Amino acid sequence: MQLKTTFPILLGLAICAISISGCLQDNCDRTHTFIQFDPVYKPLEEIRTDIQVSDPRELEDPGNINYYNGYLLVNERREGVHVIDNRDPANPVNIAFIEIPGNLDLAVKDNILYADMYLDLVAIDISDPTNASLISRREDVFSTFYPFQDNLGYVVEFIPTEVTLEVNCNEDQFGSPWFWRGGLFFANIDVAFDLNTSGSAGEVGGGVGIGGSMARFTIAKDHLYTLDDWKMRVFDISQADPVPGATIDVGWGIETLFPYGDFLFIGSNSGMFIYDNADPAQPVFLSLFQHARACDPVFVSDDVAYVTLRDGTICEGFVNQLDIIDVSDLANPSLIRSYGMEHPHGLSVVGETLYLCEGQHGLKVFSVEDLQRVDEQLLDHIKNIDAFDVIVLPPGDLVMMIGQDGLYQYDATDRANLVELSVINVNRQ
Repeated sequence: MQLKTTFPILLGLAICAISISGCLQDNCDRTHTFIQFDPVYKPLEEIRTDIQVSDPRELEDPGNINYYNGYLLVNERREGVHVIDNRDPANPVNIAFIEIPGNLDLAVKDNILYADMYLDLVAIDISDPTNASLISRREDVFSTFYPFQDNLGYVVEFIPTEVTLEVNCNEDQFGSPWFWRGGLFFANIDVAFDLNTSGSAGEVGGGVGIGGSMARFTIAKDHLYTLDDWKMRVFDISQADPVPGATIDVGWGIETLFPYGDFLFIGSNSGMFIYDNADPAQPVFLSLFQHARACDPVFVSDDVAYVTLRDGTICEGFVNQLDIIDVSDLANPSLIRSYGMEHPHGLSVVGETLYLCEGQHGLKVFSVEDLQRVDEQLLDHIKNIDAFDVIVLPPGDLVMMIGQDGLYQYDATDRANLVELSVINVNRQ
């Protein structure tokens, strides 16, 4: 599986020892192979470059996706955004690439693309996506993600390299999903796979793009909400230039963001937070549904929250499951039932159908008509693909799925027999 990590999560752990970090690849027995992460530094003048629009590129390391007015915007991790004309899903056309160095997250409203660009939040006019232009830049919004080193600049990413080292098998910390030793950060190989996940589903309507469940940006009520590892930031976007507002301490390990009515649902590695968003400028904590420590996105439909938990992550999780939660009383969410899964990631629910990404185990389709029998209601299972996140447009006939292998689209008119419409493959160099 390809390395794909939320940079803030890795950086939060590496901030005290910026030199090198690594992760285990095999069992401890004298000599072992590790993945070593070497920091990449950039001076400020290289970080704050201009936005450029270039000819379309092939997908190489796709991340978050967003559907907006017939176009698919696909993040190329730390490089920018692919613009794909998807008005004919059977024949999508890659028409342009917006160069946004350092980009991982995005959201769209009224032809304005909001994206992170290393330290900054940028607003980009995409009314003509082949001629996108920068409207504004809010500096140092995400500066806590990028510590500065004298004479070197800011750490902007970590490059993984496989190395062989001798280790002491009797260390007390050995066997943990991640640990520090000698100023270095170590994690098992599954953690290396999932450290780069970035992940908020945008709401439909009002000129707002539809995002996936793994996103960390979302838009509701003329406000943009962004997450880092412990804070939610609020921006007024009633005008194109985002105006910074409240910064809310949620707690360490927050990962995904989903708007639902007058509420915001935040997935974290220890539970699902619910915030009352009646005043969009100042969300207020309402309740917390706690679960086993594991990474998770959240999707909410018809007063039911669907939460996936997976193991092998920095969250120290040891479960792979789907939690279905009754949120009809938002102040007191309650578990309906949990179901074992293989390695669940992003998900989407339309009507009585659940679309669930299972990583290297593919895409599964379940009926959720009876929430007590979801495991008995598997409608379809597309195997031999990697499935990271999924967007399903109402009424549910078009499924757009992104993963390590590329962008897949399916006709879901028959929920029990998805038909592949098109594929844009990842370029394997």
